[in-house]
Amino acid sequence: MKIYLKTPEFDQEKLIRSYLHPDKGLFFYFRHMCMRMQAHFTTLIPHEKIPKVFIHGNPHTENYLITDQGSGMADFDRSRIGAYAWDITRFLCSLSLKRADTSAPFLNATVLEYFREGYMRGFEVHKTPYKEASKSTDRANFDVWYNSTREYLNAEVKWAKEMRKTPLNANNKVLLKILEGYLKSRKEENLLKEYEIEEAGKAKGTFGNKRILVVLQPKKNQVKDKILLELKTVYQDPDTEHYYNPFKHHGLRMIKASELYAPQVEQGLGYTTYKGQEYWGRQIPHRSAKIKNVLNEFEQVDIAYSVATQLGRAHRKSLQKDLKPDTLLKHFQQHYDLFVALGMQMNQELIQGHQKYVELYHNKYSPSQLEEDTGLELELV
Repeated sequence: MKIYLKTPEFDQEKLIRSYLHPDKGLFFYFRHMCMRMQAHFTTLIPHEKIPKVFIHGNPHTENYLITDQGSGMADFDRSRIGAYAWDITRFLCSLSLKRADTSAPFLNATVLEYFREGYMRGFEVHKTPYKEASKSTDRANFDVWYNSTREYLNAEVKWAKEMRKTPLNANNKVLLKILEGYLKSRKEENLLKEYEIEEAGKAKGTFGNKRILVVLQPKKNQVKDKILLELKTVYQDPDTEHYYNPFKHHGLRMIKASELYAPQVEQGLGYTTYKGQEYWGRQIPHRSAKIKNVLNEFEQVDIAYSVATQLGRAHRKSLQKDLKPDTLLKHFQQHYDLFVALGMQMNQELIQGHQKYVELYHNKYSPSQLEEDTGLELELV
């Protein structure tokens, strides 16, 4: 439990509220513990003989993106070379935390078997597309589902809303330099002959990384849709003995991971560097959904099989040159049950760490002060 223990003493109030949320707090805590979990994972299973691939790095249910172009596990900030087993364990941990029925300590046998079969399918038929999850699930959040970028911007939702909180002048020199570098990486320098900057602004992501949001409008042809771009700062976790980055630019690393794991899902991918800060860019879709709520058994099977085919396919395609496919497949067949057991262990330890965090905060304040400070009615487990 200690490795997952945080104290609320130095946390900002907004972060504390997220951790204490009665429905979403535990999963938010899980998301924050990604690198602690990975470090702990290296102590629980010897890594020397685990085959290495270009891992996704942080596959969890809320990173599953549904768009018009396709669906798949996105968000590649933590992609790098590492033990293939990490992707499997991290995802299974996330799926277990999203169960509607949590009476059992971990995922049931049916869900785990579908994941096993999906991974082997994706690995063995890696030249074919992976299986996408059902778009009909009522657990996906389709709040951002508009007919055009113009409609999206007019509705003032999500990134449009964030952009307008801290606007930038269209002639801002930093904005123009970053945009020019991004377009150059895509070989689209001439785009600004057809489009002009209508508005722009600064925003921050869930974990504080900075981004610039830019709206491009057509200069003449008003039938064309507008373009909404996200240009965000990238980060990379420090290299370790078992996990490391082989790319010269972190934006390029994320693009390569996207092409490997979820081709066509993200559009307009590019990268640049400005005054030593690396950026990654994309076109924000006007139709996108993520799986945010709890899942029943059928939905768990659906998403487990889909992600397993995606991971298996990408792992096969990114095997390091000195490894044979049969080596990884045999390792998976022999150790899958161990990955499941370690996932269950880490989840139980993480749950205890989150409970302790809540208790520490609760003991610091009286119950009345706690409700007043957080706006939440706290239910301790």
